[in-house]
Amino acid sequence: SSGINAEYGVLCLVQSLVISSLDYCNALYFGISEAMLKQLQLIQNRACRTALGLPRRESLEGHLQKLHWLKVRDRITFKILMLVFKSLNGLAPSYLADLLNYNDSSRSPSLQCYRSNRAIGERAFASSGPRLWNDLPPVISQCVELSTFKSALKTHLFKKSYCLP
Repeated sequence: SSGINAEYGVLCLVQSLVISSLDYCNALYFGISEAMLKQLQLIQNRACRTALGLPRRESLEGHLQKLHWLKVRDRITFKILMLVFKSLNGLAPSYLADLLNYNDSSRSPSLQCYRSNRAIGERAFASSGPRLWNDLPPVISQCVELSTFKSALKTHLFKKSYCLP
């Protein structure tokens, strides 16, 4: 029983110290280089190994799934799409909502994508948010409730991340 409590304690510490640090302002990581993204993923992998007491060479894919952790790239996407949803539904600051506009000419509701001549501009919320939003399946982007959207989005990204049906 104390072994289970100790494992749970380590998991809680890892999630509160490491994973929360990875998630802090992670929307700013959108569009970073593959090398930087790999470094962040290595941090998450190390956190998984520490939390579960795994040996260094053991594959982590199933363990990350077991913990219900999205991979770093998908955590970034999740954060941006949550901000888009909140902005479109009056749950975010107006300065974010002002960056999002629906296309008038589109048959289905899609957001206008801001285009930039510079790579840094493509990383901006006004560009990345609409692009990611427009790629969502309608069953997710048409959710009305925050909790429903959050659950559907996490499930979608989780399945995509781990190639699940």
